[in-house]
Amino acid sequence: MTLRVGIVARTLNVKHLRGTGRYVQELLRNTVETDDVRWTAYGHDPSTPFLVPSPLQGTTDVFDFRGDRFQLWEQLGLPWRVRRSGVQLLHCAENTVPIWQPVPTVVTIHDTVLWDEDRPTKLEQHYLHDVQGFAYARCAAVITISESSRRDIAARWPVLADRISVVPHGIADEFFQSTDVPLPDQLQHALGASPYLVYLGGAQPRKRFAWALELLGRCGRDDLHLVACGFGAGTTAAEQVPAALRGRVHFAPFVQDDILVKLYRGALAAVYPTLYEGFGFPAVEAQAAGTPVLFSPVSSLVDLVGPLAWPVEVGDMSAWLAALQEVSTLSTFARAERAARGVEWARQYSWRRSVEGHFAVFRDVLARASRR
Repeated sequence: MTLRVGIVARTLNVKHLRGTGRYVQELLRNTVETDDVRWTAYGHDPSTPFLVPSPLQGTTDVFDFRGDRFQLWEQLGLPWRVRRSGVQLLHCAENTVPIWQPVPTVVTIHDTVLWDEDRPTKLEQHYLHDVQGFAYARCAAVITISESSRRDIAARWPVLADRISVVPHGIADEFFQSTDVPLPDQLQHALGASPYLVYLGGAQPRKRFAWALELLGRCGRDDLHLVACGFGAGTTAAEQVPAALRGRVHFAPFVQDDILVKLYRGALAAVYPTLYEGFGFPAVEAQAAGTPVLFSPVSSLVDLVGPLAWPVEVGDMSAWLAALQEVSTLSTFARAERAARGVEWARQYSWRRSVEGHFAVFRDVLARASRR
């Protein structure tokens, strides 16, 4: 029997994909016809591109709703459309859910970072902490992406503890495929033939771009550059770059996966000095691309220490410098051997496996609903 699932996909209703949008897109992209699952993907802005994969196993419904800035799209518009659509289950894939749930509802809570940070207004604070806490209690199931996030969610909302399923993210197929796509001309010109590091994470304080800059400045190599990904176009992060490093730090906003793979594979190493992640894509992506990656084994990253990872203490710059030195002096044979093992290790993070895990949760929810 065909399973009809609605999915909130506002993170695809954008000009450029971010992390959660990639998750939603991969769920849709890795659903195949033989799955007998058909999606209805909901967006909120008809004036903006809707980046659903093609072919899509299902349909789209992009609609605006007056009062969107007061979350009325989610709380009234979405449930009303769901009620009329004939979907059997709603998957709220982007952390938040409506209180009114006309069909069994599953929410993906990626991590608890949103609740640990101050919100810009009292209304947003109330919506996230009070409204969502009440709405979560009505959900049939919760999906999260790591054991670390599961523990954090259960601690914050004990009522959800027995409803949480851990379904890890996957890595896009592009990271395991050969590619001859060139780097953007401006970036290639800036790098020339210089060795470089790749920084992933953007400007959020917990990602610690300043730490990556300090690592570059203290590594003792004037020929080494840094390519910083995850910053928006026109970023002000360039202001953080010390004068001594200008000309060696380059920003690459909105990098597509094929170009990101090219960047990883050409890098001496990836540096990922984040303090907390619900999953931590770059820690796996770098290894999938055959590139050493330096990070601290905090939160979910504890589970991502593979053959190409150099785990280092969060606040120990000497350890980071030593790890970078070790990576820099690997022989060609040793690097190739570890790269081969790293690629094989990363294959366990498959989007197809993740999709099948989601479907198992959906079918369990509907089975329990039918018994009731």
